[in-house]
Amino acid sequence: MSRRAVATVVLCCGAFAVLAGCSAAPAPAEATKTVTVPPTTSASPSASSAGGSSTDAPGRVFDPRTMQADVRKILTGTYQMSEVGEVLCPSNQKVEDGSTFTCTVQVAGEGKTVTITVTGDDGRYEVGAPA
Repeated sequence: MSRRAVATVVLCCGAFAVLAGCSAAPAPAEATKTVTVPPTTSASPSASSAGGSSTDAPGRVFDPRTMQADVRKILTGTYQMSEVGEVLCPSNQKVEDGSTFTCTVQVAGEGKTVTITVTGDDGRYEVGAPA
C-alpha cells in the first residue's frame, strides 16, 4: 500500500473515531420527578359552624396527617430515599386545581422541602422531589 493510501485510511479512521465520540449523547441531567397521588380520604369537606352559610366555608381541604404519610411513602418508595424522618405538611390546604404549597421533611437529618401541586378538584396532587 502506498503512503498516500495509508494516510487516507488513517485520516478516515481518525475522523470516524471523532464522529463516533461526538455522536454519543451526554447523559441527560436527572429530571425532577413528580408523583401523582390519586384521591383518597386525604381530602375532606370542612366543617361549617351551625348557622353559617355554605359560602363562608373554605371548601374541601387536605388532611395533613394522611398527606404526610403519603409523602413519606413516595419518598421512600418511588424516590428510593432512605433515612426519611419527620414530614410536616400545613393544615387547611384547599383542594383547588393548580394550587401549590410545600411540606418540610427530614432526609438523613437534613431539612428539605417538597412541593405539592394540586392537579384537580378531586383530591389528586403531585409530590415533587425534595429540594
